[in-house]
Amino acid sequence: MKLFLLVCLGGALGSGARYGVDLAFRAMAPQLAAVFPWATLFVNLAGCFAIGLGYGWLARGDQPLGEELRALLLVGVCGGLTTFSAFANQTLALDSGKGMLNVAASVLGSLAMAWAGLALSEGR
Repeated sequence: MKLFLLVCLGGALGSGARYGVDLAFRAMAPQLAAVFPWATLFVNLAGCFAIGLGYGWLARGDQPLGEELRALLLVGVCGGLTTFSAFANQTLALDSGKGMLNVAASVLGSLAMAWAGLALSEGR
């Protein structure tokens, strides 16, 4: 039950942060926000970097709260922050050129960011 509650807490924090990023982006760059899902791309890339970093850090096994931190930060916060459903819906709403750009940037960028976070946590 403790881990479940930590995931719920982290999910609330992550999804709140995602919504905040979207609001901030719309306020600061409304013209850009209207033509491409920049906020979703940003949170997905940031979340993938964070999960790579966190996974590498927690995989070392020297953290006394490893299981709890994994539940709170990786499953909860990163899971709530990132959004595959919004990515899919927003991609379908774009014209084909922007849609393909979003798919490529999201998929390749997310993999690159997760790798970079993992590499950084391992000192590569």
